[in-house]
Amino acid sequence: MRSLAGSVVLITGGSAGIGRITARRLARQGAQVAICGRDQERLDAALHELPGAWGMCCDVTDPADRSLLVSAVTERFGRIDALVNNAGQGRVGKLADLSSEQVESLVAVNFTAVAELTRLVLPLFGTRGGHVVMMSSIGAWVPTPPLSLYSATKAGVLSLALGLRREVPRGVRVHAVCPGPIRTEWLTRELTGRPAERSARHRLSAGATPEHVAREVEKCLTARRSRTVAVPRWWEIARLGSLSPVSRVLDVVLAPASTAIVRAARRYGSRLSS
Repeated sequence: MRSLAGSVVLITGGSAGIGRITARRLARQGAQVAICGRDQERLDAALHELPGAWGMCCDVTDPADRSLLVSAVTERFGRIDALVNNAGQGRVGKLADLSSEQVESLVAVNFTAVAELTRLVLPLFGTRGGHVVMMSSIGAWVPTPPLSLYSATKAGVLSLALGLRREVPRGVRVHAVCPGPIRTEWLTRELTGRPAERSARHRLSAGATPEHVAREVEKCLTARRSRTVAVPRWWEIARLGSLSPVSRVLDVVLAPASTAIVRAARRYGSRLSS
C-alpha cells in the first residue's frame, strides 16, 4: 500500500454522495483533491468541508467542459495522479418507456463522459504512472428492472476498465468499484431532480453508507495492482448473476414481475421525495 500524501486526485461528481465523501476521505489522507459538479451551491458546500481542495462547476457530458476541467486541474496542480470517474445518474423505468432524451442523457453521463475523461487524463500520467477508478455497479453483473439501461452503462464501464488494463502502459492501474445499494440521493434525483443542500440528507435511499465506497476507492489508489471490487464486499455474490444457470432463473422470475418492480421503485422514490 502506498501513501496518498501529495497525490493530485480529480473526482467527478464530487459535490454530493459518494464523490463528496470520497473527496473528504482522500483529503484527510493528504491528497490534493480537485472536484467537479453541476450544482454550484452543492459544490460550494462541499469545498467548504475540504480546506485546500479545489473545484469547478462542470457538466461532464459537455466536451468543452471536460477539456477545460482537465486543463484547469493540471494548470493549478501541475499534474494529475489519479482520476475517480464517479459522476453518474440513475434511470428508473423500462427501456420502452424512456424517451430518446433520457436514454442519451444516461449513456452520456455514465459511459461517454467516463471514456472521454479517461482518454484525456491517461496521457498526462507519463512515466510516473497513475490510477483510474471506474465507478461501476453490481448491476453490471446482475441487471434487473427497473435499472436495465443503467446496468448496461455500468457493464460498459466495467468492461472498459478490464480492457484498459490490457492496453495502458506499465505503472497505470485501472480499477472498477462496483457498489450495491448505497445510501445516496440518486433515486430522489431521478424522480424529482437534484435536492437542495439543506434537504439532501433527508432524501437518501436505503443501503450501505457512502463511506464503504470511499474506503474502497482509497484502497484502489494505494494499491500496487488493478482491482475489481464489490461494495460492501459480500456483494461479490452478484457475480453469480453472470453465470448461465443463474441468469436463466432470473429471466424466468423477473420478467413477469418487471412492471410491478418498476411501480414499487417509483412509489419508494416518491416517499423519499415527500
